[in-house]
Amino acid sequence: MEPQEIANQLRCPNGAEAKEVAQQMNKANQSTNHLCIDLLQLSDQDKVLEIGPGNGAFAARIVNAAQDIHYTGVDWSADMVSEAKLKNEQLLTQNQAQFYQGNSNNLPFKAQQFDKVFCVHTLYFWERPLEHLNELKRVIKPTGRFCIGFGDRTFMQELSFTPYGFSLYGAEDVTELLRSAGFNPIDIQQHVETGVSNTGENVEKVMNIVVCTPR
Repeated sequence: MEPQEIANQLRCPNGAEAKEVAQQMNKANQSTNHLCIDLLQLSDQDKVLEIGPGNGAFAARIVNAAQDIHYTGVDWSADMVSEAKLKNEQLLTQNQAQFYQGNSNNLPFKAQQFDKVFCVHTLYFWERPLEHLNELKRVIKPTGRFCIGFGDRTFMQELSFTPYGFSLYGAEDVTELLRSAGFNPIDIQQHVETGVSNTGENVEKVMNIVVCTPR
């Protein structure tokens, strides 16, 4: 695929390429997802919300992290929601997970519903990020924990597809946005890893993870 087509698929996987794109994203983003999940400090009976889960590859890891966890995933892509439901059919049957097609700036949930919320590689696509963060602040419990993972601007700006619809950030930019939305950043980590990018190339990735609590 050409860089602009890659960018469009990463934003919202759809059509014949969607399944393959999701598999590539899972491979490329596994380490950051695992780190974010670990930093959530999952506990028994937690209600967990993931924004942008794609095909739900990490739902089982979350549900199995402790007793009686319930997982909810919200993704822009209707194709990804369908794939996630197929991939996690057993979790859905056991009422341990659910998936919705939707936008994180307008969530179909009541206030203070979730104990833990996280998103990885979704921030770039939010045209008005404060609207999304304010909505996530609305649905998280006052005692909750929010984790956001994203590629640092210094790394992301070197990729061929990011000029097409990606907004890039550094850790300081995101912590300011989080504070503006009523979150209190409590841990800021940067991880450097060598791995495969979404274009299949070996690259050195600089990843930021910010953990915060509601104020």
